[in-house]
Amino acid sequence: MTFSQLAHVIAQQMRMSHTYQPVMFMTLLEKGGSCSEEDIARAILAHDQSQVEYYEKITRDMVGPVLRNHHIVSRELKELSAA
Repeated sequence: MTFSQLAHVIAQQMRMSHTYQPVMFMTLLEKGGSCSEEDIARAILAHDQSQVEYYEKITRDMVGPVLRNHHIVSRELKELSAA
């Protein structure tokens, strides 16, 4: 596919309802045109704010309390510190 064909597909045919497609393109370009599915999956994960928010909730509601109960970490506002 030529650059102009790709530009046409991106501008005229694709629906960018999420970051998946642009992140996949960016990752392929950064890796010289070829990369693993894992590379793409990690790049998508790094750009997915909903996953960050999900793991913040896991940290706040599950992991943090357990480690605080064992006096391993303490909580100060939104930061965790080693005890």
